[in-house]
Amino acid sequence: MRILALLLGLGLQPLWAEGVSIRLDQANPGTDQCQLVFVLDNATATEFEQIQAEIVLLSHESRVVRLSLLDFQDLPAQGLRVRSFTLPGVDCADLGRVLFNALAVCTPLAAKECSAALWVGSNTDIEVLK
Repeated sequence: MRILALLLGLGLQPLWAEGVSIRLDQANPGTDQCQLVFVLDNATATEFEQIQAEIVLLSHESRVVRLSLLDFQDLPAQGLRVRSFTLPGVDCADLGRVLFNALAVCTPLAAKECSAALWVGSNTDIEVLK
């Protein structure tokens, strides 16, 4: 929110003024795996062909559990998508945070543009940061 407020305060109208967010909605434990379910919400007029994010799963003690590249695929303009990722060998109970370390791909925009204005959040006990 601070980045958007800063840009608007400078009189700039970024493409992201309406907002793009990725929210962790569920963390479902399974046998020797953890399923993370994300909700992507694109309130912009931009249609994204592909979004890939490098995420870091951190323990409650902020130790690295795993580094992964998640492919969120496409995201239509003014659209909503749900994406699920099953992570073998990960116990959901061990996760304290998910860090969006970087956006690797964010077509049609440059990854840096997407990363600067991406909003992340969580509906779980797992904190989501960027």
